[in-house]
Amino acid sequence: MKFAAQFSVPRIDVAAYQSALHSHMSDMIAQAVLSWLEAVLAEIPVWSGASRATFKKLADSISYSIPIAPTVMDRTGRGEASSDGGVVANKETGEYSFTYSTTLPWLIWNEYHNANVEPDPTLFGRLIKEGPYNFQVVGARAFLAFADKVDLLPVAPYVKAERLKT
Repeated sequence: MKFAAQFSVPRIDVAAYQSALHSHMSDMIAQAVLSWLEAVLAEIPVWSGASRATFKKLADSISYSIPIAPTVMDRTGRGEASSDGGVVANKETGEYSFTYSTTLPWLIWNEYHNANVEPDPTLFGRLIKEGPYNFQVVGARAFLAFADKVDLLPVAPYVKAERLKT
């Protein structure tokens, strides 16, 4: 009696999987930023454009155009100069994140206060939309709702069986 056997060993194409995963996660973080921005911008009214312009650097990092049409003086430059933001999509470290920060005084004040009732003495004007804006909470909710639906790519398409020579 003769018996023949064929052995196969699974091999993962790690480089191909990492490339596909990087592309997928880069798309996912961009979509997460978009979800965050859309939720946040719904809370920020346009008056001089400065508050909305603080989100421009982050929006630019995903090629998103923020609608800003000041109804009074144009202070979009002040908003851009008072902020920072961007996306990190690092294949080597596996970090996919985004940042936003601002030092624009009235946006910070209006985030936490109703300036029509509790005005900052260094600021001016009555709010079109009363604060507190709470845009950080709204943005976090939108981000988490999106992130909860994100999955890693399946590994199965990158697994191949190699025959062992016997």
